[in-house]
Amino acid sequence: MFRAIIENTPLYTALISIMVSVITFFLTNYIKNYFENNLLKRKLETEHKFNQQKKIKEVLSKYKIHMLTACEDFNYRMWNFYSNYPQKWMNISEKDNDYGSIHYYFHSFVYRFLSILAWIKKINKEIIFVDTTLASKNDLEFIKFIRCISQLFCNLTAIERERADGTYAIDHFFRDNLNTFPDAIITENGIKSYSEYVKELILLQQPLSELYQFFDSISPTENRKRYDRLYFLHLIVMAFLNNYGYDYQKTGKRKLKQILNHPLKDVNIRGFFEFLNSYKLVKNKEVRNLIRTYGTK
Repeated sequence: MFRAIIENTPLYTALISIMVSVITFFLTNYIKNYFENNLLKRKLETEHKFNQQKKIKEVLSKYKIHMLTACEDFNYRMWNFYSNYPQKWMNISEKDNDYGSIHYYFHSFVYRFLSILAWIKKINKEIIFVDTTLASKNDLEFIKFIRCISQLFCNLTAIERERADGTYAIDHFFRDNLNTFPDAIITENGIKSYSEYVKELILLQQPLSELYQFFDSISPTENRKRYDRLYFLHLIVMAFLNNYGYDYQKTGKRKLKQILNHPLKDVNIRGFFEFLNSYKLVKNKEVRNLIRTYGTK
């Protein structure tokens, strides 16, 4: 029978043609579906990434100017503090020991610090619903900077080296406690002004007592590590402003070198750079500039 089919050339040719058509049909559909599915998958991934990046940019754009302004105010205060710490304007315990009274220099310092934390908290509250791993390089570094600032006052080893002891929050804060401080000035639409803050000093004695004690009498001449954290925060703030700020908010190389070479006391600067490295910030151009500037002292 098979031999008869073979001998019948037209029938044989027709069968081969049908088989080829069937195989071609299934193979074509398989390849078509494979590429269409992969194309759809890539399209969905691209759309998801684009949407996530768009949401990240919207959150950062919403708060960027506020964050820059808060950092600028803190930057100016730190430069002022380097020159005026001998005046002991931060020494409330040596005066009336009353944080509820309006001590302008002290409370405006605390307010500037709180403002940075407050804007960071508002950013984190909204950005937690977005996949930040898909952020653009520039936006991801912005996020790393604010995370770095948040952790600087909780991290031990970067500041205190091998003497780090996390049993008690003496010259650092427990993370959950630090996170509650900015609630004192956060509002639904932004943060309270300094004038609004000082009107509530009596009410803030309990929720901010730990923060007030941290800033009380802080000085580069003391044998403690509080000033180290404040100094490192200033370095981060300057690098942040140099990355994202307006030209008038940026710090030039001469002033950077001045503060890096004269921190007013012995600080663990290499531990600080390691801390930045733990947040993968050492490749950031302004952080690299900090490291290079320190290396040329």
